[in-house]
Amino acid sequence: MVERPRHPKKEIELVMRTAEARGWRFVKGRKYYKAYCPCGVHLHTVHMTPSNPWYVVHLKYRLARTDCWDRRTS
Repeated sequence: MVERPRHPKKEIELVMRTAEARGWRFVKGRKYYKAYCPCGVHLHTVHMTPSNPWYVVHLKYRLARTDCWDRRTS
């Protein structure tokens, strides 16, 4: 598997690595990453330069709210 480029914000990078450990995959676009869940139903975008100071907290909750967050895939 090809390693994706790191996110410039270390807090967001930590959330992305946690999601990858749960089976999510990230594809880099020009100004954002696309986050695909393991079940293939959910799609979220992760901005490269978020302007909201609460963006990291909201991203954690947004990913954790999905049905497949707790499901482990093999």
